[in-house]
Amino acid sequence: MEINDYIKANWVLFKQIYNDDIVLDAVRKQIYADARRLIKYAEYLLSGKWQKLVGMPPIFILSTLALSLKPVFNKFIKMRFNESVFYDTMSDIKIWGEDYRAHHNGEVGITEINWLHLHFECEIFKFGRLQYQISKYYFEKSTEIKGRVIKYGDTIYSIHIPRGAKLDSVSAKKSITLAVDTLEDIFRDIPTDIMMCDSWLLSPYNKRFMSSNSNIIKFANMFNLINVTNGATQHFRWIFDIIEDEKIFEKCKKKNGYYYNLIDYNPQTKLQADCKEYVLAGGELSGGRGLLITKNIIG
Repeated sequence: MEINDYIKANWVLFKQIYNDDIVLDAVRKQIYADARRLIKYAEYLLSGKWQKLVGMPPIFILSTLALSLKPVFNKFIKMRFNESVFYDTMSDIKIWGEDYRAHHNGEVGITEINWLHLHFECEIFKFGRLQYQISKYYFEKSTEIKGRVIKYGDTIYSIHIPRGAKLDSVSAKKSITLAVDTLEDIFRDIPTDIMMCDSWLLSPYNKRFMSSNSNIIKFANMFNLINVTNGATQHFRWIFDIIEDEKIFEKCKKKNGYYYNLIDYNPQTKLQADCKEYVLAGGELSGGRGLLITKNIIG
């Protein structure tokens, strides 16, 4: 395929994924200025050599992703996924691209190649509200649940919760149902009866400052908690939108992990206000690891 044809084939997909004129204009200029080099790095990404993109300029990384879409689209279709699954999965590009812009004064680019390479290697798929990664079990050496023993290193789906719409029970159940129906048909050797999740959303401490009727608590209650992990940076990242390269996290002597001083933080939401009050009163935060029995959700 000629270079111009290759660019056009990828560009059609990128425009549907990232329909923002400012971003499209910036990426277009980068492509026309450095097309051959970008295609070379796209080949690296598609062959599993994504580490070569680490440290590259954010606009270069985003442009490389833009020129890597068509081969992945073809692979999704060959694997018998619907086109909608491809677009839902690749919507993560815009989510992380907008996150980068928000923290860099509107600059166009992306840096999360250590995460997004999974999408291009067809190891993660999004169905509606949730994402499902083909992963390995790492919570414990072994865990027995519902008469089944899951051992360290066993292949298992890991659930991720991207930024976006509300995490309500209806959308979560709909996503899980669609994921099980689709994945068990495509990857017949990977069990769908039990899935894992490692997230701040599953922290048992959340119940101390969140309502029992909150979407986060309802989502957490879907899982069997396996263990609690140290650290609070995810709460600061996803509740307060504070990232480590912007703010200094100080080691808290009385708690596990690093905590940001919220005294001068101005809450914009009730969740931010409640969490701030809880932390300043000495409350502890953590991560949580849990297992989901899918039959309990979809019947």
